[in-house]
Amino acid sequence: MKILSLTKIQSDGAHNAFTGLAFFKNTYFVAFRHGETHNARGAHQILMTSPDGVAWKRQAETSFPTPSDLPQGTPMDLRDNYFLNLGSELRIYSFNVSPLVDDEYMRAPGTTVQVTKDGVEWTAPREIFSGAILWKPIFWNGSFWCAGYRRVPVEGYVVELYKSADGFVWERGSRIAVGNETFLSPQSGNVLRAYVRNQNAPRHLEIWEAASPFSSWSNVGHVPKIIEAPHIIEAAGRTFLFGREVPGLDPSGTALKPFLSRSKVWEVDGCRVSEVLELPSLGDTSYFGTVVCPDGSILASYYSQHERETNTPLEMRGGNDKPADVFIARLEP
Repeated sequence: MKILSLTKIQSDGAHNAFTGLAFFKNTYFVAFRHGETHNARGAHQILMTSPDGVAWKRQAETSFPTPSDLPQGTPMDLRDNYFLNLGSELRIYSFNVSPLVDDEYMRAPGTTVQVTKDGVEWTAPREIFSGAILWKPIFWNGSFWCAGYRRVPVEGYVVELYKSADGFVWERGSRIAVGNETFLSPQSGNVLRAYVRNQNAPRHLEIWEAASPFSSWSNVGHVPKIIEAPHIIEAAGRTFLFGREVPGLDPSGTALKPFLSRSKVWEVDGCRVSEVLELPSLGDTSYFGTVVCPDGSILASYYSQHERETNTPLEMRGGNDKPADVFIARLEP
């Protein structure tokens, strides 16, 4: 895999992060969170469009409502944007969570959805779930599926399978694993695979699978790397894993030198991964969106801090509270 082009589309001194990407009605869409810091109160979603994936313009900037189970006016932090293209309509799934360091708040995020049928007019953000983060929903075998995660006592975050008939009303199903951000990938034989970001030391990526009716999950793989925000795409007959690699942990379980985190791509072969690309990146980075373009190339959105504070020593750069920019990379598989 190689980089064909790299374009910076948002750089304004704010912390721009958590991207999503889609191709719908012959138009490319990118959405990302725009805030003051990584944990930003009152953050906004910016939506941009492009006819070719090269020239981008802003379509909208949206504020999200406070989830219904929290007092109105609670300062909320808008997070990840996930596009789901259903052919006749395009959806953006996002979630709000309080930036206050409070376990009770963190256990009750609000998941929202916006819908467009023409790529121009969008519905207002609609809260569809409370109490769990529905991360990167998919449509498969006539139903909507999602690996959602929520915080519980003692264990911390746990990942569970969620199912919906319409993508608006969701039911919690079986427990997958301890962890948080998890990408669901359908496999042959009516099997679902889950790439789980493990929160327990050494925090290595885990691969779990379940066959229909998905009531029992088995750990089928272990990747000896800390890969956060896992994102899977199929292109050119190959499977690629996009994410953020953290260099390691110290004895206390704290990330070593987080400024060395990088956005990378790996090729998946069974339950093994091999690195095929490191994108220009540094510090608080990653959270990809991807599209396979009509010409077979891959368009990928992500955010990074690598062009910020270039006059300071490497070890002093990065940090969640510093600015971050949004990039679009065109890749050759």
